[in-house]
Amino acid sequence: MSEGGESAERGEWLEREYEPFRARRRQELFMSLAVFCYQNRPVADYYFEFGCHRARTLCAAYDAFHALFDWTYVAFDSFAGLPPIPAIDRAAAWSEGALCTSEEELVRLACEGGVPRQKLITVKGFYDESLTPALAARLLPGKAAIIYVDCDLYSSTVPVLEFVRPFLVRGTVLVFDDWFCFHGDPERGERLAFAEFRRRHPLLRFQDFVETSEVKAFIFLGDAGGEKV
Repeated sequence: MSEGGESAERGEWLEREYEPFRARRRQELFMSLAVFCYQNRPVADYYFEFGCHRARTLCAAYDAFHALFDWTYVAFDSFAGLPPIPAIDRAAAWSEGALCTSEEELVRLACEGGVPRQKLITVKGFYDESLTPALAARLLPGKAAIIYVDCDLYSSTVPVLEFVRPFLVRGTVLVFDDWFCFHGDPERGERLAFAEFRRRHPLLRFQDFVETSEVKAFIFLGDAGGEKV
């Protein structure tokens, strides 16, 4: 088979098998999160998503949650694709500017997917610049029920985790979309960022939760240095 023929066959297989499989797993994940939240009723106001390319995950989240909870959906994204890739994050899968969806396109796709415009907040910018104390003050004192971290990179995940800390409440589920990137190496990517976050904040307690071939979730149990849980 020619190279062009192999490429066409690969594209057909990706469209027919690969993407529908990922969509099913995404739906199953969010239904698992919905069951957990419905059973435990976290006192929360938000669904946070960091990295919202094409709005597929955002729409899946709304589809799973909106009948049960009146949350506001906050989409954090550069809307310019990935930032410059530092040495620790270099991999064949990532390149500067990749995975770019404009803010206007994200809003359009989300609304077409069912998310009401009045329930959607977008936050534009690379995370080391956009996740400011002023932004936190604007969103607080609300808490997050689900925090979906689809940052791909270690360098992007570090500021996200520090930003979301005041939004954690007992029962918040912290979900990492790219947990097994970099061959699952715990010294890279989102895994390294979360390990360092937990070392910086050793009194924050987390419980392992659901896992797929791409995603890993943790339940926040509380701060052992504050209110006893």
